[in-house]
Amino acid sequence: MKPRIALALSRTTSLTRATALACIVALLLAGVPAIATAQESPATLSGLRAAIDTTAGQWFAAQARSDDLGRQIELLSKTVTAEEQRVARIREIANQRAVQIYEDSTQGIGTVFGKDPLEVGRRAALIGQANSESQRAIDTLNTSVADLTARRDDLDHARRDLTKSLHELDSGRATLDAQLAALRLRSASGADRTLLAAEIGRTRIAPANAVTGGAATVAPTPTTQPATAAPVSVAPPSNSGRVSSHHDDPFLVCTRAHESAGDYGVVSSSGYYYGAYQFAPTTWDVTASHAGRLDLVGVLPSVASEYDQDEMAWVLYQWQGNSPWGGRC
Repeated sequence: MKPRIALALSRTTSLTRATALACIVALLLAGVPAIATAQESPATLSGLRAAIDTTAGQWFAAQARSDDLGRQIELLSKTVTAEEQRVARIREIANQRAVQIYEDSTQGIGTVFGKDPLEVGRRAALIGQANSESQRAIDTLNTSVADLTARRDDLDHARRDLTKSLHELDSGRATLDAQLAALRLRSASGADRTLLAAEIGRTRIAPANAVTGGAATVAPTPTTQPATAAPVSVAPPSNSGRVSSHHDDPFLVCTRAHESAGDYGVVSSSGYYYGAYQFAPTTWDVTASHAGRLDLVGVLPSVASEYDQDEMAWVLYQWQGNSPWGGRC
């Protein structure tokens, strides 16, 4: 009996296992039965939105630290390169001076310049000056090498900090995505909840296969632009051609020009950033949650109206400043 059971289990397809796991994930994300017919209470949604705000605040802080560390690394790398070139030049001078000191110390002044006291004195003064310059060159070299070593240590330390910060970013994004999925499920009507839970579950089948023995997948290296499953998109609300009162704000005008040349429907070549302000889906969703625009959670920024893109960019700017855009404008 045991061999037959083992054989039967071995014939279970990875798709079946992944589908089962996806259903479990969907139910866990829902936090309530998927067949519920009423929306969650305002208090429940408010509590979930508050939790998302807290996680998002930590995530944005980690993102700002990563950006700052990236700038430090770029500056330090340039400085180290310049310092290496400077040290190479000083080393060459110091080597020449060292040879001169050696030659001056091994040759008698009188032998080189004859026995005229005045001439010997004058030449001795010149050699003393040359030796002093030689020693200064050597001292400068030693100081520069020590400074270069310290800068390299700073660079290595910054790189380690950046790796840690990127792991924090990746972990925070995963937490936010789960919280946002729960928010969408809880704010959906009873009729839409089951379909939405299944749709969210399907986006997790590929990662689930790696756990259940399906097709091999490669875990992404944490980056500021993490590889992720295609976002579950919902239809954007209609805004009847309204224009945001913030559309012509200098910050929004500058950011649109820099990020997308004013193209509201653009998608980045990496497929990770969307719309005129190049929102990542997670950033868009947490901003919509923060603004109380639950109808925009799950909407791809590039298909949202110009009005909503302007509004969400303004909300994010008021909430987090210009740091989500790298401190520009």
